[in-house]
Amino acid sequence: MYKYLLFDADNTLLDFDLAEAQALKETLSLCPLGFNDEIHKRYHVINDLEWKKLERGETTREKLRIDRFANLYNEFGMDGERYGSSTADIYTERLSKQGQLIDGAEEVLRTLSKKYRCFIVTNGITEVQRSRMDKTPLLQFIEHSFISQEMGCAKPSRVFFDKVMEHIGDDDISAYLIIGDSLTSDIKGAYDIGMDSVWYSNGKSDMPTYCIENLFELYDILL
Repeated sequence: MYKYLLFDADNTLLDFDLAEAQALKETLSLCPLGFNDEIHKRYHVINDLEWKKLERGETTREKLRIDRFANLYNEFGMDGERYGSSTADIYTERLSKQGQLIDGAEEVLRTLSKKYRCFIVTNGITEVQRSRMDKTPLLQFIEHSFISQEMGCAKPSRVFFDKVMEHIGDDDISAYLIIGDSLTSDIKGAYDIGMDSVWYSNGKSDMPTYCIENLFELYDILL
């Protein structure tokens, strides 16, 4: 039924939670703000708000990269305009060194790539995503990585998916299946254009075609 599997990267194949926690701790420990649990929690809230703005087309990737730290400094009574950019640079460098995988990612990709053409579709920052993927064994199973910064558009926009299909050379939406953890990015983007999707989450929604709680459940759908 499907020919092409479109995998989201963060928290689908790459363990972004582990990578982010390590990179953020290293970054803020070197900066005037410092690092503690309260600061960590507020960063998550601010960061999520900025990524939602990007999905809605209300900010740019570069502005997001800096504003999440500038706003964090401002919340704790420090000069975000002064420290935001330099902190963002340190964080980008530290995050790019993280290559932790979701359980089962390598085995599942190895198996599925024997039957399907596999691709990465991510809204991440090019420098970070390519460096992180290079530190994993996954690229041998991936035909191409579509990164929103390089494409000039982001999931869930129709333009992003159109560009992916144009590059692959097949506009038959029924031949594609996207696997991702984000309901507002991966799943909504697929839903809006009639593409089947797998939501990797323990949540509930009528939007995805399938729901899984671990990557090995893809075998029940695809093999």
